[in-house]
Amino acid sequence: MHGLRTFVACLVLSCTAVMSPAGAGTVAAAAPPRWSALPVPAAAPAVYVADLAARGPREAWATGSESGPDGPRPVLHRWDGATWSRDATFPGAGQPGRLGKVQFVGDETWVFHHRDGAGEILRRSADGWTVVPLPQTLWYYQDFTAVPGAAWVVGEDDSGLKVLHYDGSRWTAQRAPDGVLSLRGITARSATDAWAWADTAAGAAVLRWDGTTWRDAQVPLPPDSNVYTVLPEPSGRVTIGGSQYADGVNRTYLTTGNGRTWRTTYPPLDNASAEDMVRGPDGALWLPVRSDRAFQSRYARVDGSRTGFSYGPRRTHAIEVQPRALASAGSTLLSFGTVEIYGSKPNLMSERLGG
Repeated sequence: MHGLRTFVACLVLSCTAVMSPAGAGTVAAAAPPRWSALPVPAAAPAVYVADLAARGPREAWATGSESGPDGPRPVLHRWDGATWSRDATFPGAGQPGRLGKVQFVGDETWVFHHRDGAGEILRRSADGWTVVPLPQTLWYYQDFTAVPGAAWVVGEDDSGLKVLHYDGSRWTAQRAPDGVLSLRGITARSATDAWAWADTAAGAAVLRWDGTTWRDAQVPLPPDSNVYTVLPEPSGRVTIGGSQYADGVNRTYLTTGNGRTWRTTYPPLDNASAEDMVRGPDGALWLPVRSDRAFQSRYARVDGSRTGFSYGPRRTHAIEVQPRALASAGSTLLSFGTVEIYGSKPNLMSERLGG
């Protein structure tokens, strides 16, 4: 019996040595992903960043405008999975104007283009760039979205609110519900499922297109609030981000719906705007927030009831690093924005989490 106990004790000690970190010297815990800086071709400051969208890890597009001798000029950059490069092959690249939202429609890339006071849609396919003109010129173009089989442009002219709809061959004007004063933004999950956020006589509201009519989606938004972002996801989940004015200050809120109920939370986001919020590859919500460090950007991560913060790489001599837009690119997260260095005007910057 004494010999058996000795054998068992030796066996336990041997297994412990194999399973312990010291005994398994070749096994190491995976390091958490970090933000790293990505070189971006310079533009002519002052630079404005409008949008960033990624189709996957090897294709992303960033839009905006730069200063020119005759006003702002459009800026377009492409990410190929390794580097950013500037694209100047689209119609109107060297003329006054600016680029807005980027959308992926099947194998094509669609970009909204402000040009000569008018709006148009740039379409990039395997054959190059083409232009989809709008049926009329608006005083103000608020937003644009596109999916296979449909596109929308919202804005205003001298007669008021305009909702322009494109079905792939022709444009028609759609009617917003009574009481809608203006539309702040629009997005779509499919040709028969689009969402818009609006100002009404009763306050902020969320509208939904069902393929036939725009209706009030009956979202229970917080009182005295604004809507900045609506994220409809393939799973059916919808996340709405905005701000509520209460007790003399604005605080960020998130309202999430699952098709049956809506739930509102107030993450501690230091009064950050939810305008640039995206769903990251890790399933959490990410948004840039104002940094409390002069040389680094700052990002917030909201995962359910937990909110955390991370910092971009340290940039020597930076006065302010300001990410403007985020996009999920495969297993990584891309940001695009501007950085101001001592002695120079703000210019383009990009950072990546993971990769």
